[in-house]
Amino acid sequence: MKLTVLFDNNSRPESNPISEHGLSFLIEDDSRKLLFDCGSTDMFIKNTYNMDIDMSKITDVILSHGHSGRIGGLARLQALYENFRASGVKFNPKMLIAHPYVFKPEDGDMYTGDNHKLSEDELDEFFNIILTSEAKFLSKKLIYLGGIPVRFDDISKDYSPDETALAYKSEKGLIIFSGCSHCGLRNIIDYATYITGVEKIETVFGGVYLINSSDDEVNELGKYLQKKNIEHIYPCNCADDNAKTILSNYVKVEDTSAGSQYVWQ
Repeated sequence: MKLTVLFDNNSRPESNPISEHGLSFLIEDDSRKLLFDCGSTDMFIKNTYNMDIDMSKITDVILSHGHSGRIGGLARLQALYENFRASGVKFNPKMLIAHPYVFKPEDGDMYTGDNHKLSEDELDEFFNIILTSEAKFLSKKLIYLGGIPVRFDDISKDYSPDETALAYKSEKGLIIFSGCSHCGLRNIIDYATYITGVEKIETVFGGVYLINSSDDEVNELGKYLQKKNIEHIYPCNCADDNAKTILSNYVKVEDTSAGSQYVWQ
C-alpha cells in the first residue's frame, strides 16, 4: 500500500507541492486509488499536477467528516471532472464513501459558500454515493471504519458525529489514517482494533486535533499511545509544536509534508 500526501499544513521549501490548512491523501492499494479528503480548495488538484498524478484514475473518494476543510474541495473535483468530460477524457464513475450525516448542513458548510455549493444530484453525475455508518472493506487489507463510537471522553468542542477513519492491516500491525480526530484519537484507535481484530498498532497517520490542548490532555494521550506500543505517529494538521514535543516523550513523532510518500506491506 502506498500513501502520497497531496497536501497538509506543512510543505518542504525545496518541493513543488504547496500546503494550506487541511489534509488530503492518495492511498493506493491493489487496484484501488483512493482520495482521502479533499481540503477546502483546489490545492490538492494543483499538487497532483506537480506530482504527475492522473486524477481521472481515482477509483474512490473517502470523506472523513463534513467540515469544509475536508469536503469543500469536492466541488473543485466535480468541476475538474466536468472539464474532463467536456474535453473528451474518458473515465469511470468514482465511488464516494462517507458517513450518512456528512452532507448535513449543520455538520459542515458544503451548502453555504459560493465555493462549496453542490447538490447530491450533481454529485450523482460522477460519483456512486455510498453513505454508511457500517465498517466496509475497501480492499483485502484496507478498511473504512464507519461511525466511530465514543468510549473515551476526549472529543473536541466541534465534535462531528459523522467522523470516520481508515485502517490498513500491514504485516507489522495496523496503519490508521485519521482526518482530524474530532471524535478523539483514542476512540479511533480503540475502534480500529475492535473492527480489525488486530491489537498491534504500527503507525497512526493524520489529523490528531491537539490544537490548543492543555499539557495534561496531551500527556494523557501520550500515555495511551505508549501503553499501546505504537511505533510511529505522523501528526498532520490540527497539531501544534507543543503537542508534538510532549507526544515525543511517549512515542516516535515523525514529520510529514505535502509531496511525501510512504509504502507499507
